[in-house]
Amino acid sequence: MSRSSKFLIITLLFTTSLLYSQNNTPKKTLTIKRSNNKAPKIDGLLNDLAWKGLEVAKDFVMLEPNNGEKENPDFKTEVKVLYDDEAIYVAAMLYDPNPSKIAQEFTSRDNYGQADHFTLVINPNNDGLNAMQFEVLITGTQVDAKVTNGDEDRNWSAVWKSATKILENGWSVEMKIPYAALRFSNEELQTWGIQFGRKLINQNAQYSWNPIDNRIGIWTQYDGILKGIRNINPPTRLSFYPYASTNVANFDGETEFNQNIGLDLKYGITENFTLDLTLVPDFGQAAFDNITLNLGPFEQRFNEQRQFFTEGIELFNKGRLFYSRRIGNKPVGYNDIDDNLATNEETYDNPDKVNMLNALKISGRTKGGLGIGFFNAVTDETKATIKKNHYRRWL
Repeated sequence: MSRSSKFLIITLLFTTSLLYSQNNTPKKTLTIKRSNNKAPKIDGLLNDLAWKGLEVAKDFVMLEPNNGEKENPDFKTEVKVLYDDEAIYVAAMLYDPNPSKIAQEFTSRDNYGQADHFTLVINPNNDGLNAMQFEVLITGTQVDAKVTNGDEDRNWSAVWKSATKILENGWSVEMKIPYAALRFSNEELQTWGIQFGRKLINQNAQYSWNPIDNRIGIWTQYDGILKGIRNINPPTRLSFYPYASTNVANFDGETEFNQNIGLDLKYGITENFTLDLTLVPDFGQAAFDNITLNLGPFEQRFNEQRQFFTEGIELFNKGRLFYSRRIGNKPVGYNDIDDNLATNEETYDNPDKVNMLNALKISGRTKGGLGIGFFNAVTDETKATIKKNHYRRWL
């Protein structure tokens, strides 16, 4: 064997062992306790008796720009977690020697803008793949997402509480995450994956509690361990979103009234599978597409704006086989009506969309990580009307 071959083999072995050791660094562990006192008031102040004597998650590590660098003691972060029969509670103290200079841009929900923020990631299955992410900006704005394989779905939204407070030595945040916002098993003793993060806008720096090597794998594989959760029961996950809308259109002296009423339903079939159902959905708030000319042989794809088709569809997007905009699209033959008309015929009504009556999707993952999804939609019958010699003919 030549020297170059030996050197190549040694290099490969060294690289493989290095990658293995980096990807198998011991994870930090936080032991949680059940609250024996009154649940903390979510007001941003960390003076509740419930926070006393708890284990502290600290010693954060930089994720960007200098991956792996220890946190600056002047900007350290300390986090405490507890639970009761209703929810998980989080308290974080984010130190900053110049609180008045912290970036504080106000934004709408799920928009970061230019503002420092704190991140909580919970993975009840501890599988390194599927998690729920909850973030609070210093301004109090909430951002949440469902995470799959490192991809964040911010169309997913949950109901949870949070509050922030700017102090002389930094800022603090309190969070209450109800169990209804999570998916977990009914085992007596549970071990969850958990991660905390912090973003400092003025320093363009991002930190995490459990170190993340951004060169290897996906960031959800680097969650820390949360131990000590006992005897909690997953609640019934059932929510209704009824709606009613009306609009008035006036054109060329004619006034038209339209009314809509419908319902969205979400139900947790098991701790890992969810049913989403929409009845007579209202897509009146969806944005319009820009008109473009497609001269290519392939189907043109537009961004989906309808909420039912944007939340929890990561399983259906594999391989780009599923395209939700085909549902409720223009009727087949819409563009052929005028071409097929005789000279004495005139189009009276040619609907440019198909109304949807209902749709449902079932999605989730088994404990072994197998993703399963089922989707079905029912649309209304659509007809075009043509005038010929003062009578109408249905096509």
